[in-house]
Amino acid sequence: MTGVRARLRRRLRRSSGFDELAKRLARTEARITRQGERLTTVGERLRRNKELLDEIKPTAHRAQSLYEILAAQVGAIEERLLDLTEKVELGGFDATDGEKAETRNLLEEVRQEHRRIRVRFGAVTRYEERLRRLEAALAEEMAAAAELAHEAALDGALAYAPTHGAVDIPEDPPAGSTAT
Repeated sequence: MTGVRARLRRRLRRSSGFDELAKRLARTEARITRQGERLTTVGERLRRNKELLDEIKPTAHRAQSLYEILAAQVGAIEERLLDLTEKVELGGFDATDGEKAETRNLLEEVRQEHRRIRVRFGAVTRYEERLRRLEAALAEEMAAAAELAHEAALDGALAYAPTHGAVDIPEDPPAGSTAT
């Protein structure tokens, strides 16, 4: 009698789809677990990138301020250099040979300072490019984290979904309707 009952139970379980539902549930739970792990990993990367960005922001603001100051100074130096060059090359002023030599020396010093300023501008430009790349990487990480949170929320992994409101969590379907 026990053997007949066991066979009937197996047959009933197969015909009702219980075994298939159990397998689907196990696969779905495994997927949710993997997505939760991925979300945790991306969340940690996002936290580290935010910390890095918070450390870099003050330096970036200082660099931007210095860049603006140096840009104004280079503009003024270029104008002075142009005026001095025109005067020296065109002989637009009367001076003794000693004064001309002194003017040429001064002009050469201005040119050297101009070259040093251009080197500084190059360093500032490279630093700004690095900041831009870091900000782009952070934006990509944030987008990936939001996408993972959204996927996790759609799969019912609400324990892993952020609670700060960055991701819309779908409503549960009304009772009696089928989910798409």
